[in-house]
Amino acid sequence: MTHFLRSISIFLWLISASFANAFDFGSSFGANSRSNNPEFLPVEQAFVLSVNKRGEHLIATWDIQDGYYLYKHQLKLKGRDGNKLTFSNIPSGTPKTDPYFGDVEVYHNSLSVDISPVGDLENGTELEALIGFQGCAERGLCYPPQSSPIYFTVTQSDSGVSKAPLSINNESTNDAKAEKPIEQNSLQTKASTPEPSIAANVIDHLTNDSWMASLAIMFGLGLLLSLTPCVLPMIPIVSAIVVGTKSSALKGLALSAVYVISMALTYAAIGALAGLFGTQLNLQATLQSPFIISISAFLFLLLSLAMFGVYEIRLPAFITDRLQSYSTKLESNSQRASLSQYAAVALSGVIATLIVSPCVSAPLAGVVLYISSSGDSVYGAVMLFTMALGMGVPLLLVGFFGASILPKNGDWLNDIKSIMGFGLLGVAIWLLSRYLDGQLSVLLWAIFFLMLTSYFIHRSVSIQSHPIRWFCALISGVMGISLAIGALSGARNPIEPFETLTSSSTAITESRDVPYAVTIGSLTELQKIKMDYQGSPIVLDLYADWCISCKVIEEEIFKSTDVMPYWSHIKIVRVDVTDNTQDNKQLMQHLNLFGPPSLIFINRKGQEEAQLKIIGEPTKTEVIQRLQLLSTTQQSLQ
Repeated sequence: MTHFLRSISIFLWLISASFANAFDFGSSFGANSRSNNPEFLPVEQAFVLSVNKRGEHLIATWDIQDGYYLYKHQLKLKGRDGNKLTFSNIPSGTPKTDPYFGDVEVYHNSLSVDISPVGDLENGTELEALIGFQGCAERGLCYPPQSSPIYFTVTQSDSGVSKAPLSINNESTNDAKAEKPIEQNSLQTKASTPEPSIAANVIDHLTNDSWMASLAIMFGLGLLLSLTPCVLPMIPIVSAIVVGTKSSALKGLALSAVYVISMALTYAAIGALAGLFGTQLNLQATLQSPFIISISAFLFLLLSLAMFGVYEIRLPAFITDRLQSYSTKLESNSQRASLSQYAAVALSGVIATLIVSPCVSAPLAGVVLYISSSGDSVYGAVMLFTMALGMGVPLLLVGFFGASILPKNGDWLNDIKSIMGFGLLGVAIWLLSRYLDGQLSVLLWAIFFLMLTSYFIHRSVSIQSHPIRWFCALISGVMGISLAIGALSGARNPIEPFETLTSSSTAITESRDVPYAVTIGSLTELQKIKMDYQGSPIVLDLYADWCISCKVIEEEIFKSTDVMPYWSHIKIVRVDVTDNTQDNKQLMQHLNLFGPPSLIFINRKGQEEAQLKIIGEPTKTEVIQRLQLLSTTQQSLQ
């Protein structure tokens, strides 16, 4: 075991060293690849920015090379004090139909804008912000959004002093939140702007923070994600591994470490692919077909039967003998885990990451979208690897402490193994629930808990009566009966088995159905519904049958009494990407989305209100706030 842990430590050290080198290599590689390209200038040469003092203002000037242009709608002030500064006297640009953003205004040759403080600020107040911009080449290359720092000191005499003339520097960062142009009458004032979504906050941190700060943020996000459905289904898998191998504490930690590292490497691969291909490649979504999910559920069913002692899973003898022979050379102690065992655990980590946990939570979505826009595969791999390590912390705790507190012998060990078997069976049902009818899913969960009840009653009667067994039988029995009643009464949500019974009438039940205007899945259909529903605001609900969060949003937010009234004057359109077809991928790429759940808000002129966009699972408050603003926009435009 000591040899194995030493090998793991060396492996992690090598990865860390590689990542440390990648910090500088990633940036320099991107710069060199551009500068060596004879057709396009580096971004810092295509758009030369300088910021200087002029009276009571700062003046920002861009020297734009021939064959390049800047977007008007991408001029931004952000960062720490971005809300205390504002652009003034922004000139009109040249109208352009852009392949990326549609009808926009752009600037050629040069651009100068004033920057001044907002409101009454005390003398001597020092402001620090980032000036953001984005431009493209006429020949088709669109640069990632850029940011450069500016400094502003409030004085009594002239209100503003720039600490030094600034040009765009090597520390300017990419901004993944590339918004589309917003109408003059749209939601532009600070008072009417909603709080940024979690995904937007994540993107902002990744844009403006250093590498080390970003790594710390990613690890913290991983810890938060460990408490979500992204990781919770993995806990019974790791627990079953520890129980099935009768591991010691150190061995359990080693097994769970292999599982977490394989999971992290899989996420790193996803990050690298996102950097290379952007939103065009969504490996996890590709693996969410009913066929793949059914096979995975069947495998977990087989694994649960093995935990129940129905049979023992073994590799073919010729493979086992060869692996064991090689493992013996590495490990002289027969009690140490075999090489084949660690290989199986690593494979489980990869499969669980791709199939069991297809989460597009808000933080993860923000990270992937930022990586997609940056085009930096090294950065993407490092960030998602770090996030996955944070996600793996509870799994490591399960592997270590789970092994130490589990009984080593006796009937309780059989109970623990059986409970882990039920856990794996629950994962199988959870997988199938992604595309099965809701009522059938509730019925499966009812059968599951009734089986669990029968098990505890059988153990209490035939082996030994114990209060814990009877208590578990009582709890699971109540849940099983409740779910059975719910399934027979038409319930579709296992969390609310009595939802149909608590409705006062059929009319009320029917009124709680979300009135989707239409379901679409392609860019052509999106353009059509914009024309068909021109004059009405639209909400696009990105949905997939395998997206558990999508169903939660529909049941707990869209159907709530606070939200339902909005659907009387706002068209809600379901964007179904369940099959992840080429049309689905093209549509998600057009919307700059990685996967469901996500919400897009379109005003009555058919233009997206980009700052209202929600990526990942929202709160009810976030949705209501945006629906109110969308309704206000509709009235102001009439």
